[in-house]
Amino acid sequence: MPEVADKGLGIVAGGPYSSGALVGGPNFEYAPAPKDILDRVARIKAIAERHSISMKAAGLQFVLANPAVAAVIPGASRPGRIAEDSAALAETVPADFWRELREGGLVDPAAPLPGLD
Repeated sequence: MPEVADKGLGIVAGGPYSSGALVGGPNFEYAPAPKDILDRVARIKAIAERHSISMKAAGLQFVLANPAVAAVIPGASRPGRIAEDSAALAETVPADFWRELREGGLVDPAAPLPGLD
């Protein structure tokens, strides 16, 4: 990803909700989510709830924080999801949320995070 950004290019990211696992679905990368992934999502969700933010906001804003990402395709399954995704993009996510994810080892230490990097 750094090389993409260094060259002034951008990518379009798909699947910001990890095939649904991040927003309560049973799948991760288009297969049944293994227990370790579901446990990780539960830890992220607990932090999100403490900060009163939605998992959709966390997923979309995390993906878009990477300077190589030009756009994201949430993959709305029905028209009402488009409004939900739009609201998630406008949601304020505090820097402390991202810090907790990093400190808890829930995101890669090198991942760009909104408001931190």
